[in-house]
Amino acid sequence: MAPPARRRILDAAARLLRERGLARLTTRQIAEAADAAEGSITKNFGGKIGLLIELLSQELPELRAWQEAATPPGQRPMRTVLVDLVERGVDYYAASLPMIAGAAADQELFAAYRNANRQRGTGPQVALERLTDYVAECQDAGELPRGVPPATIALILCGTAQFEAYAEHLFGADALDGDRSERIRAVADVLLAGRPSER
Repeated sequence: MAPPARRRILDAAARLLRERGLARLTTRQIAEAADAAEGSITKNFGGKIGLLIELLSQELPELRAWQEAATPPGQRPMRTVLVDLVERGVDYYAASLPMIAGAAADQELFAAYRNANRQRGTGPQVALERLTDYVAECQDAGELPRGVPPATIALILCGTAQFEAYAEHLFGADALDGDRSERIRAVADVLLAGRPSER
């Protein structure tokens, strides 16, 4: 049985956005790839900008994996959680970077993308806000030190993930000195300073 049209459209859009970028992609091409009516894209998503926002804010598998890494405090060792959060964050930013690059390069598209995010209450700040809430929950449970504001820890986690993805996308996996896993574990250790080791 074929997946519903909405799922087919989202999957086709994700693939084509990675391959072609937003500026060179039309809703007709997405509809053809999804075996769906072009009008259904406008009706359900408001066009290709709406599709991009839907993917980046809700529908990318990499985003769901990143969100699922935030397991309830105490369920897994905190060091494992922090490493997982950054690793999954790298995956998300690596998947989203090629999609957003086309919009960022075109002033008109970028303005439309920015305005649509404002109207919908979406954008990169949402990931940071959710992670800040999760960090605060972990601090309340005694899993993370309380001496650092939750938003700062969330920014360190998101920033590390984004920079790793950005550097690898532009210059390859060996862009930075050392091993990515070791760098991420070191970030986790810094954030856990003052707590017993969980090695």
